[in-house]
Amino acid sequence: MILQQRFNKILLSLVVSFSLSATAYLQSKVQSFLTPADSFNSKRAWLAGSFGAVTYTGFSFGLYNAWYKKSKLTSFHFFNDFGEWNHLDKVAHSYNSYIQASNSFDGARWCGYSEKNALVWAGTISFLFQSTLEFMDGLSPDYGFSWADMSFNLLGSGMFAGQQLLWHDQKLKLKISAFPKSYPTQQIIGDLGTQISIKDRVKDLYGENYFSQFLKDYNAQTFWLSFNPRLLYPKLTSKWPLFLNLAIGYGSDGLYGGFKNEWITNGERFQLHSISRVHQYYLSLDLDLKKIRTKYNWLNTALGILNIIKIPAPTIEFNSRGHIKGHWLFF
Repeated sequence: MILQQRFNKILLSLVVSFSLSATAYLQSKVQSFLTPADSFNSKRAWLAGSFGAVTYTGFSFGLYNAWYKKSKLTSFHFFNDFGEWNHLDKVAHSYNSYIQASNSFDGARWCGYSEKNALVWAGTISFLFQSTLEFMDGLSPDYGFSWADMSFNLLGSGMFAGQQLLWHDQKLKLKISAFPKSYPTQQIIGDLGTQISIKDRVKDLYGENYFSQFLKDYNAQTFWLSFNPRLLYPKLTSKWPLFLNLAIGYGSDGLYGGFKNEWITNGERFQLHSISRVHQYYLSLDLDLKKIRTKYNWLNTALGILNIIKIPAPTIEFNSRGHIKGHWLFF
């Protein structure tokens, strides 16, 4: 019995030692894998290129299914949509372009490209993704190729490149927050007498599932400019935490049509002018997760990925109705 107990203790000790050694080995491998290369690494470049190709394919397929699948494509055409959606879609274009440039830059640096070459890759990939969207818009009967969209795409990627060239850092970050909204069952009567509910209009306009609404529901989205107060007031250098930012946000509510709450479905005109289209401006706190550094590269990478999203925080709202609201936790 005593020998059996000693054997069990020895076996347990060996298992624990092996587990700790294996964990340490895996951590070192992950740490090494996620660390940016000191010089160009062709294997990483092929891996990043393959990942980028798969991502682009998935992006194009998902975009088509979310926005264009229900409509028959037409010949390529242009459309001036500058005044649509309270300009929220233009902010979204800048945000998407900025994030794509940022991710592409980090990927290129991971492959060992110089900062200059990484910026070239970042701009190229961001332009490819965004111009694909615009090309699909140009073939859609509901939209059209928009020079305004392309301008805001360039503004977003240019904002990233400009900061990188000036500061070698992103002191002004673009972020997003979105939370599903509940809509009333109020009925809308068309010119020909057909009745639909606001919920029906929302489903047709923004989709039914959370993923589709996250991408499309302008009533649920808020876009943020997040920065550290030290940027405006350097004397705070020794007092204000590097990871704690201020955030200025912009959102809208009451958007059920592009230019106004009026639309045509199956040849019938519907109007919802009883609901006003509201501009919303926010002031809040935010976390710059990239400034929270740990000894684990995998965790730093995860924090960097999550840094595109504004964290929930107490928020003050100013809107075009002249109201000021306080939110204990806004997302």
